[in-house]
Amino acid sequence: MTTTVPESPGAPTVDPAAEQRGRVDVADQVVEKIAVAALAETDGVGGATGTVDRMLGRDESGGRPRVTASVSGRSVRLDARISVGYPSPVAATCDRARAHVVQQVQSLTGLDVARVDIAVAALTHPRAASTGRDLA
Repeated sequence: MTTTVPESPGAPTVDPAAEQRGRVDVADQVVEKIAVAALAETDGVGGATGTVDRMLGRDESGGRPRVTASVSGRSVRLDARISVGYPSPVAATCDRARAHVVQQVQSLTGLDVARVDIAVAALTHPRAASTGRDLA
């Protein structure tokens, strides 16, 4: 006579190995958008084009930093172009921005950030955004 034993509710389930479950690929564009959002959240960081580019109509960034990402396996390299608000210290602002980008990209994608290169394209002054002059 054959007897079947019902599985107990607390019994561990068999989990296939990670290699057998599949994989997730994160596109370069996804990492770029995460990095742009992280840069925009950093105090003192602005868009990539300077005043001259805006005056000549070459501001295609919409006032946001520009980022290029290159994902290779589980590693990512980032190149960013930003502006820094005057009188913020450039080096400290870039260090804060880099740390925030690394933290956000790693936590949201699980990728290892191998390198973040930041180029400061312009220093912006708070009055540069005003379109008219004070008449008072």
